[in-house]
Amino acid sequence: MTIFRFRQKASQLIRSWQQFKSKSFLSLQSLVLIKGILLSLLSLVVFLSLTDEVIELETRDWDLNIMLAIQKTHTPVLDVVMKSVSALAGLIVLTGICIGLGFKFWIRRQRTELLGLSIAAGGGTLLNFGMKAFFNRDRPQMWALVNDHLNTSSYPSGHVTIGLVIYGFCGYLLARYFPGWRLWIYLGTVLLMLAIGWSRMYVGLHWPTDVLAGYATGFGWLNASILSFEIRKQREEMRRQ
Repeated sequence: MTIFRFRQKASQLIRSWQQFKSKSFLSLQSLVLIKGILLSLLSLVVFLSLTDEVIELETRDWDLNIMLAIQKTHTPVLDVVMKSVSALAGLIVLTGICIGLGFKFWIRRQRTELLGLSIAAGGGTLLNFGMKAFFNRDRPQMWALVNDHLNTSSYPSGHVTIGLVIYGFCGYLLARYFPGWRLWIYLGTVLLMLAIGWSRMYVGLHWPTDVLAGYATGFGWLNASILSFEIRKQREEMRRQ
């Protein structure tokens, strides 16, 4: 009789624990969903507010004054550094990163990671090109340290938008697989993106508002990409269980 009651209590404890884990999972999933949506909406609000001011030419003097201040910081050594930093978000480098990681994910059969990277990079690129074609803003004509032979418009910055999406998604994956280094990975990613944004103004190919719009756009799409990746990853883990 005592053994029977013990087994009954043990079964109740196991069922309670399973229900608790299920509720915790749902809560975690809900938190991830809410966080991703709110951050994406915040990015959209910032972008729309900034775009309204740019269209109304309210940022023209601000853009010009910042560019003139940046020009005063030019030195031969810094010219080389900023050209190199700007190239880190160029087409060749970003394409090479995506192809290399994509091949690695394919070899290891990490289909969720491969799809996540494809959505992030491909969607971010299409989004940026679409907005550039829509706004069709002229690039600064003050100086140009880099001859990119660019035929696209200036708003928003493609280097910043696409670079933030790709480097941000890579940083997110690294932090996910190496949680002990999460703080340093996030810090390095943020510093890299700030340097890329500054370099695009330094070389004379973007207005400050182009860069800010690129941050807002890239951050919004990055959060949407991470959100979709997390949902697919959680479904994959549930199927395995």
